[in-house]
Amino acid sequence: MSKKNIFLLAAWYVAGGFIATMFSKKKPGELKKDLKKSRKEWEGDFKVMFDNFIDTHTTLIEELKKQILTDKNKELLKEKKDDLLKVVDVYKKEWLKIADELKSKWKEFLVEASYNLEKLYDEKKEEIEELKESAPEKARELAADLKETFEEAKEEIKKKVK
Repeated sequence: MSKKNIFLLAAWYVAGGFIATMFSKKKPGELKKDLKKSRKEWEGDFKVMFDNFIDTHTTLIEELKKQILTDKNKELLKEKKDDLLKVVDVYKKEWLKIADELKSKWKEFLVEASYNLEKLYDEKKEEIEELKESAPEKARELAADLKETFEEAKEEIKKKVK
């Protein structure tokens, strides 16, 4: 792992800890007490940590709702609703166009790949035929392996096309 990635990981860890302490309903001391109590009662740390995790995220979401879903923002959303729907509609049409292009290109690629696979199979089959004279047993094994691999590849291509 590079130094940059380690730094980013550490930064996200610190940020996550900061956010957790901001929105956690329990102070660290209370959480420690709950953990000790759960160990004595054989409930386990996981339940306490999970409950605290859920409470923290619930508080975070509630706070975001208060800040984002204000009456002013709701009114602004109503005013801009038609504009937003138009943008979404244009985006959807463009996305569908791109998806159709990708589908057609993918099919073209699969046809070309299938052609190249068959061409390669024929070439290797010829090489095996040449080997038959010098090592007939090995050539038969190679031919069988090649045929099996070719059939598997064809099946995989058929699955991808569907």
